[in-house]
Amino acid sequence: MGCVISCGLKLVLQILNTVLCVGFLAIAVFGIILKSSKSFVQKILEKIFQQDPSSNNEDLKQFANFIIENAGGIAIVLIVVGLALAALCLIGCIASCCGCGILLKIYAVILIILLVAQIIAVAVIFSDPNRTSGWLVSSLETILESYGEQDPKGSMSKAVWNLLMGLEEPFCCGMNGYEDFSKSLTNLPPACCNGASKTCDSNAAKTANVVGCKDKIVQFTTDNMKILMYVSIGAILLQAALIVIVMLVICL
Repeated sequence: MGCVISCGLKLVLQILNTVLCVGFLAIAVFGIILKSSKSFVQKILEKIFQQDPSSNNEDLKQFANFIIENAGGIAIVLIVVGLALAALCLIGCIASCCGCGILLKIYAVILIILLVAQIIAVAVIFSDPNRTSGWLVSSLETILESYGEQDPKGSMSKAVWNLLMGLEEPFCCGMNGYEDFSKSLTNLPPACCNGASKTCDSNAAKTANVVGCKDKIVQFTTDNMKILMYVSIGAILLQAALIVIVMLVICL
C-alpha cells in the first residue's frame, strides 16, 4: 500500500515539476525576446494599445517605445529567474523519477528556503500598499517634468501622460490639475478640458476644472496590488503543497 502511495506521489510530483518547468522556460524565453528583439515586442505592444480607438497613434508608438527602453532590467530578471526555477523543477523531476533520496532532500531544502523568502517578500511588499503607489506617483511626477520638451524624453513624457489622462472617463489632468504643466505651454492636453476637440488653454482648463490623476493612479495601484497579493498567496500555497508532497515521498 505504501509503495502504491509513494508511486502516486512521485507521479504527481513529476507532473507538477514538468508543467512548472515548461512555464518557467516560457518566462525565460519571453525575457530573451524582450531583451534581444525590441522591435518585435514594440509591434505587439502597439497592436495591444491600438485596441483603444480614442488614443493617438503617435502617442501609442512613443509609449510602446518608452516601455521597451525601460524593460532591459526586467528582461534580465525574467531570464535569470525563469532559467533558475526551470532548473530547480528539472532537478525535482529527475529526483522523483530516479528515486534519489539525497537529491530529493536538496530539492526540499531549496523549496523551503524559497518559500520562507517568498513569505518575507510578500509581507514586506503588501504590508504597506501606499509604498508602491507612492513610488509610482513619484516616478510619474518626474516624467511629467519633461512634458512639452522638444526632445525624445519630452515625447515619451507626452505619450505616457496623454495615455494616462485619457485612459478612461472621467478624464484627469496632470498629477494635481492643469497647473502642473509648464506655463510656457500654449496648448494643454485635451484631457484637461474634458477631451474637448477645441484648443485647450489654461483658461479653458480652469473652467473645465478637471481633477488631477493622483487619485486614479493610487486607486489603480491599490486594485492591482490586491490581484498580485492573491496571486502571490496562491503561489505560496502551491509551493507549500509541493513541499508536503516531497516530504511524503522522502518518508515513504
